[in-house]
Amino acid sequence: MATSADDVEPNVNAFLVGLTSGGSAELFADPFLFADAGGARPVSRADFLAILPRRAQMFAAAGYGPAELTTTDQQRLDEHYLLVRTDWSAPSLTGGEPAELSSSYLLHEDGTSVSVVAYVNHKTVPGM
Repeated sequence: MATSADDVEPNVNAFLVGLTSGGSAELFADPFLFADAGGARPVSRADFLAILPRRAQMFAAAGYGPAELTTTDQQRLDEHYLLVRTDWSAPSLTGGEPAELSSSYLLHEDGTSVSVVAYVNHKTVPGM
């Protein structure tokens, strides 16, 4: 079930705003678990910060612009953890179909903020 920003908890909404505004690195625990089709591995925040600028370049090299958040699904697991599934759309720079992307975030909530403890890329830009 997709939700709008009005349907998610305030801390999740703040997380999504941070994620889509480019200030996402601070939202990730240090380290956090990253998983994709190649497996799972711990990633330090410093390493994540180092790859963020290259991500936009990789999207452009693959023929896509910046991805925009299209849907969000939130599931509270307990008083400290939430699972947030997101879908994104990256426009084609060549006039073709946009790339449809999906990722999930396991968030830890400490009472004042949330941080990503696990990040799963389900579907990414073709060729990346």
